[in-house]
Amino acid sequence: MWDAAVEGLMGILQWKAFLLMMIGILISSTLVAMPGIGSKTAIALLLPFAFVLNKFEAICLIMSVWAVSNTANSITSILFSVPGGGGSQATIMDGYPMAKNGEAARALSAAFTSSAIGGVIGAIVLFASIPILRPLVLLLGPPEFFMLVMVGIAMVGSLSGKAPVKGIIAGAFGLLISMVGVHIITGIHRFTFDQLFLVDGFKLIPVTIGLFAIPELIYMGIKGTGISDMPLGDLGAGRRQGIRDAFDNKWLILRSSMIGVWVGIIPGLGSSVADWFAYGSAKQTCPGARESFGKGDVRGVIAVDAATNAKEGGSLIPTLAFGIPGSSTLALIFGGLIIVGVTPGRDMLTKDLHLTFSMIWLLVIGSIITTLLCLAFTRQFAMATKLRPSLMIPCILSMAVIGSFAASSRFEDVLMMLAFGTLGYFMRAAGWPRPPLLLGLVLGPIAERYMWTSVQLYGADFLLRPGVITIFVIMVACLVYPLFQDQYTKLRAQETEA
Repeated sequence: MWDAAVEGLMGILQWKAFLLMMIGILISSTLVAMPGIGSKTAIALLLPFAFVLNKFEAICLIMSVWAVSNTANSITSILFSVPGGGGSQATIMDGYPMAKNGEAARALSAAFTSSAIGGVIGAIVLFASIPILRPLVLLLGPPEFFMLVMVGIAMVGSLSGKAPVKGIIAGAFGLLISMVGVHIITGIHRFTFDQLFLVDGFKLIPVTIGLFAIPELIYMGIKGTGISDMPLGDLGAGRRQGIRDAFDNKWLILRSSMIGVWVGIIPGLGSSVADWFAYGSAKQTCPGARESFGKGDVRGVIAVDAATNAKEGGSLIPTLAFGIPGSSTLALIFGGLIIVGVTPGRDMLTKDLHLTFSMIWLLVIGSIITTLLCLAFTRQFAMATKLRPSLMIPCILSMAVIGSFAASSRFEDVLMMLAFGTLGYFMRAAGWPRPPLLLGLVLGPIAERYMWTSVQLYGADFLLRPGVITIFVIMVACLVYPLFQDQYTKLRAQETEA
């Protein structure tokens, strides 16, 4: 393990890999921080570059965007009350009131500092879990991995906001379209309709760009509100105070980070759950929080940002150990790893252990560098959110077309992007979750491969293995739990009204 840790560190410290990591950090700290543009969009646009990079370089470029995205997301949440991403929604609760009270610099610096500490804690937990996960992964066979993949899809579908049924249907549709192409056992063409470009199936890059980037660009153009009239104020006065606040509340950061890690380990929960879990826990446990939270309490900002960054280390555990993306963004990274010849799962804890450690080092180094940059250039990052949509939309759309075409050098992929862009727009307008569809597309071929391998090794009896039955029970619980949770919430609301 120690040799692998050193090799992983040396890999990301190579000049080209380190330079690509800095590029990813800058992209994440500017483009991703803008409202309506998340890390999924940025990663989808960068995936084509993975074809010409080695493993360390691809990891540094793609993962750096994701690993530090939550840090910069706090800028717009605090200054404009507009969440930069799903994990920064709860930051608004106390961050925006602090900005209105003239404490924007204090809120920003506290958010950045707690994000860095949370990211380091998440990386440490990931490092500590490797000795436990390695023997566990070696005990699991193809039947168990098949069921684990199904658990990942089921959890993402059932935990899709207020529409669990829609999420499950979207995940099932993703599984269905993943079957387009050549059958892995028989070689028969499925659902290709005699179209040659469908023989290879739906490509991840154009589908992802269509589902996530195009709808956001359409909504951005319709709203036409790219300029904020709110004055930024003095962003340098309370910087030191915010840093002191973070260290003064070190136990709050530790508790919130562990909540983030726990949420990250469970595939499909995502940062939109981690921030509210941490905020609710802080409100219940911090002295006087019930009176001060929501009115500009810095502890509300610290708890949320520590949890959202620590979540990233936790979400890598199921992704690397079991091949189950812990979030929809990690599904894109999953695809990027496959592009460069890295298969998440057993290999990441055995022969590719040095790559796993490179990701751990990237979480630590990236979090620290991003925090320092955000503290130094907070005003500039905030000013970037004032760009007009008429300037941003053409640039991003051009990158989307180039990225889709570069996937296979075929114009049909651009048409595929536009088709899924239309689908993504209507899904968003109708309140249908898109991440389950993407995860179904990514995990479908993997689930099918494990299923056929299990059938060849054990026949239908693979369904009777103790590990398979145990994981199946967990999957059923994941599907049923949201229904009970909705009923419980309704009962509590009725009691409150009464």
